[in-house]
Amino acid sequence: MNGRNLLLILIHLFRKKGNPVRVEDAVEFISFRCRYGSPSQVRRLLTMAISNEMISRNEDSVKAEFLFDRQILSPNIVEILKDKMIVSKDLEPIN
Repeated sequence: MNGRNLLLILIHLFRKKGNPVRVEDAVEFISFRCRYGSPSQVRRLLTMAISNEMISRNEDSVKAEFLFDRQILSPNIVEILKDKMIVSKDLEPIN
């Protein structure tokens, strides 16, 4: 997964759920509602986003560190992201 795909997934999350978002709500939304990946993959995705300073974590919530409401999303973004969602297994899932 490249940074652009990760950013678009996060944009979708924060637009739908607001800012900040509880980690459990983020995992549930991205994994089960949007079907971008398994819960462990989503937790790795969040870890990757934290390490790349796209989001920050405060106890049990994550907060966007970018202007998620200014990004332009194409209508077919769900299918594009669904095909590209691969997170490295060497990342530890966020707890």
